[in-house]
Amino acid sequence: MNQAFTLSDLLTFFLSVAGILVLVALFLTLLKVFKILKSVSEVLEKNREEIDTTISSLPEVMENVNGITKNVNKITDDATELVDNSKPEIAKVMGAVGNVSDTVNGIARKVDTTSLKVTNTVNNVSDVVSDTAKTVSLNVDNVIDYFYIFKEIVATLKDLLLK
Repeated sequence: MNQAFTLSDLLTFFLSVAGILVLVALFLTLLKVFKILKSVSEVLEKNREEIDTTISSLPEVMENVNGITKNVNKITDDATELVDNSKPEIAKVMGAVGNVSDTVNGIARKVDTTSLKVTNTVNNVSDVVSDTAKTVSLNVDNVIDYFYIFKEIVATLKDLLLK
């Protein structure tokens, strides 16, 4: 019983097996899809009241959304008008701020100059006081030296007169 298979028979066999595998995979996929659909159906049944309530409240929600949209549009229009009306005033304020800034910078420069002059004056006065203190100290030392010299002269005269 030697039976020969042709290439066509072999390809037909492989295609048949592949077809069966595809059908099995399709069947398993359909089973999973049916399970998912069953779960979705159960969830829908379980939450039917909430879903119905939500759906019935949608017109009211849409009315609220429309009202909110109208309010937002009005607020946006008012804000745009306010900004347009405020631009000239803001430009004036910015100019005034610039002038104030220039004035403050000028004052700061004057304060710097004045503080430098005060510092120089204080340094000069300090130098003069220091020099005066040194001079007084030297003069006091000279007076003391003169006193000792005078004392020695008196002592010498006393010795001469007493001998």
